Amino acid sequence: QAIRDGFLRLLAEKPIEKISVTEICREADINRGTFYAHYSDPYELKHSLEDQLSEAMEQRLRESGLKRLNSLQTLQENKELCRVFAGPYGDHDAMLKVIARHADDYIEQEILVPGEVSDQLAECLKGLLVSSISTVVKYWLDTGMKAEPERVAYVLDTYCFSGIKGFLDDNSVGSVQNLSVSSNLFLSC
Repeated sequence: QAIRDGFLRLLAEKPIEKISVTEICREADINRGTFYAHYSDPYELKHSLEDQLSEAMEQRLRESGLKRLNSLQTLQENKELCRVFAGPYGDHDAMLKVIARHADDYIEQEILVPGEVSDQLAECLKGLLVSSISTVVKYWLDTGMKAEPERVAYVLDTYCFSGIKGFLDDNSVGSVQNLSVSSNLFLSC
């Protein structure tokens, strides 16, 4: 815990490329041997923290079917870690990876019907949703997580489900075949 907390304090102040093992040890008040007993370098520590956050989200998902809300509560419980990843010296891609790990299942199980759209369009839609979700989550983090997780979950669920379903609805866009043709044109640009 001391290593994690020290590393997060440093990562809030400067990019990981400028953080040394010596600094982490000094910040955590441990010796280098203790650090190396757990991690080979700061990058492995960062990846370990990403995995811990992802595993905490997966645990929540297994415990209940309220996917988005439980994920947001997990993020709120790990807000210091999330703020650092989303902060000025953080790794936005790390947040995207954590969100993407959980968004794929949600999108495939709750939104897209297998065979409804081409694999290429499905991947494009997943990317759109992961990017949108991460933007909302980053905004929530940047504003101090003042909004209740339930409200943020509602916004995300409404956007994800209604927005993409509306996009795929043949009454509003045309037939799925036309959508697939249009998407191929869009993706080739």
